Amino acid sequence: VIMKVPESKAPSAEQRRADDIRYCHEELEMKKEDIQKVWRAGKKEADSDDYCRPLIIQLVNESAVDYWTDGGKGYKTESGVWINKDLCKADRKANFLARSERRKRLTQVTKTSPVAVV
Repeated sequence: VIMKVPESKAPSAEQRRADDIRYCHEELEMKKEDIQKVWRAGKKEADSDDYCRPLIIQLVNESAVDYWTDGGKGYKTESGVWINKDLCKADRKANFLARSERRKRLTQVTKTSPVAVV
């Protein structure tokens, strides 16, 4: 799943899909042989120019997915586009809870560790 990819203004769905594939090749530098299928999630809203639907890319194998999602942690490009694994709701919630616990432990450690006073 790729977030914050600008939507094409092309009139037909086929042209918009071709623009999305072109974006993946040119901007993200994905190889053609790694991409199996590309589509947008949700319905296109004609009146909303600032909203970008998530771009979902089906890659050919798990190693390509791991490469582009930084081993499942997610990857942010220089242009601010996020690339993440497409997870089911339960997996997203489990990852969120794990991140929350990690943040909580980190703040507890920083509060209890001695700080040097100069």
